[in-house]
Amino acid sequence: MKNIILAILSVFMLISTAIAESITIVPGGKPGGSNFDRANLYKDVLTKMGHTVKFENIPSTLESTKYLEKNKSETVIIMYAGNQPAQIGYYITDKNFVLSEYTAPYFWCQSASSTSKDKLIVGLDKNMNQKFSDQLFKSMGKRVVYLKYKNSGDLYNAITAGDIDVMFTSQSASVKFIKNNQGSCLANTSDVTVENIPSIYNRVKTKELFPVMDYVVLSNKPTDQLRTILLQANQDASFVEWRNKKGLAEIAGKNSRKNELKIVKARQELWK
Repeated sequence: MKNIILAILSVFMLISTAIAESITIVPGGKPGGSNFDRANLYKDVLTKMGHTVKFENIPSTLESTKYLEKNKSETVIIMYAGNQPAQIGYYITDKNFVLSEYTAPYFWCQSASSTSKDKLIVGLDKNMNQKFSDQLFKSMGKRVVYLKYKNSGDLYNAITAGDIDVMFTSQSASVKFIKNNQGSCLANTSDVTVENIPSIYNRVKTKELFPVMDYVVLSNKPTDQLRTILLQANQDASFVEWRNKKGLAEIAGKNSRKNELKIVKARQELWK
């Protein structure tokens, strides 16, 4: 009986190791975006750690979730953001959540040439709810026309080209905008000052909660073993350098998976 139990345990350990060491990475984003950057960081770091890595270059977030759901054999991870459930209907749950890498607010940033305008052209991510921006510009007494773009990279290109006056976008794109002296940022969606940009609650009197973005990793096999591997990867110097460059706080592994999931599930509802 003892030999049988040992044999079963040996098989289980071999299967677990195989799953953990063979990982398919799906960016769910295009070059220039944070999802694509994160996916490539995982590809390089996990390979360096000795894991077998396959890179499935699917740029669409929706298509990446479909790939995740239909794949039953290999371990797949996708890069995901907390505003996506409200946009594509694929929610972060206990059945797919692995870890939360970092959290960052969204920012409203305005070009220097448009500060005196009464009517502003405001760029939003595709499918982004307008209600958050409506409150800000109403408080400023501005009339607004909205244009939609695929991602933060497209928004950045649009505002620097003069096609829009304001962009509502990610922290990384906003920090880049400020550092390149292309304008200033009006507010951020958190309840504190970030990168010297005031909280939206300092500009708008409202009972509504504004969302911040959770950047997470999802998987079709969200095991503790996979979480441990990815948390180890997040400690690599290349991940730390990338987040520092973008002004992002280190939170990976600071909390338990249970508590991370509780926070992320509540905040994904705020983007609706």
